Amino acid sequence: MHRSLALVLPATLALGGVVACYTADFDETLSDVYYCQTDSECGKTQVCSQFRCVDDSGPQVRVTGPEPLQNLQFGTDLLTVNYATEGLNITDSNAHTEGDGKLLVSIAGTEISTTSIIAQGAQLDISSLAPGAHRLLVQAVYGDGTPYTNPSATGSAVFYLEDENPMRPQAAIVSPLPGYVHALGEPLEVTVAARNFAFVETSEDCRVDDPCDPWGPDAAMCLPACAVVPQGHAHVYMLADYPACLGNAITCNGDYVLSLRPGENVDVSGTTATATIPANRFTEAGTFTFSVGLQYSDHLPYPNQSVIIYDQITVEVQ
Repeated sequence: MHRSLALVLPATLALGGVVACYTADFDETLSDVYYCQTDSECGKTQVCSQFRCVDDSGPQVRVTGPEPLQNLQFGTDLLTVNYATEGLNITDSNAHTEGDGKLLVSIAGTEISTTSIIAQGAQLDISSLAPGAHRLLVQAVYGDGTPYTNPSATGSAVFYLEDENPMRPQAAIVSPLPGYVHALGEPLEVTVAARNFAFVETSEDCRVDDPCDPWGPDAAMCLPACAVVPQGHAHVYMLADYPACLGNAITCNGDYVLSLRPGENVDVSGTTATATIPANRFTEAGTFTFSVGLQYSDHLPYPNQSVIIYDQITVEVQ
């Protein structure tokens, strides 16, 4: 099969900015060799992962419950987990046998259980989780616990655990997932979600004075006379000390790498907003803290810097 060199250029050339006007034959079975931006640029058994065409042969795991961005009521102690798999023979064996294995279940990177069989409707104890956004991961592993490395061997779902006041807005980083490894010098698409909060291009702000908590038990004593409307946009930060840095003498509120205000470069669909962090933001390797914080239309923290509504993960840049 012939492909344009501009689409499947080996990574060592693509990152150097080499462009050519001819086609060549490529071995589509090679993994982690060719540069890509979408799955369609890779072979039939491959996916585009971290800007490389990688082999996706192996187990396929998909989380079917909880549903994406499902809200669990305050006080929920058990999470019901459902899943679908292909290409995995779930077994009690501890042997490292291709096609056989178990399922590793984790929430926010903390192991919950490793089991040979997670039945549909299995329930996990989440009583220790704080209100906010959390991420369920279900990963296929060999009998000896070694993970399957193909990207589709891990399924995920982001869900909310409701606050004691069910009307309190919440924010979630939907993608990337915690621990995602991003390539130096490449753009990164980010999707965030908000609950009880609307993404709008602009609005009249009714600001709540610091340190009033509009959803706290003493809200009636401190709310402004105007109507507090949960709407605005979101900022994405790559700061190790967010949100504490908002209270510094020189606030970090303006040091965002992405503003998710509905417009030409931001796709808003229901409760989610998607945009891309430019490639020039990724010039150094390391572990970075990604945060999303809700904002008023005038870019001040919503509802104030003492009651920050945010979500946070870590991402690797290599």
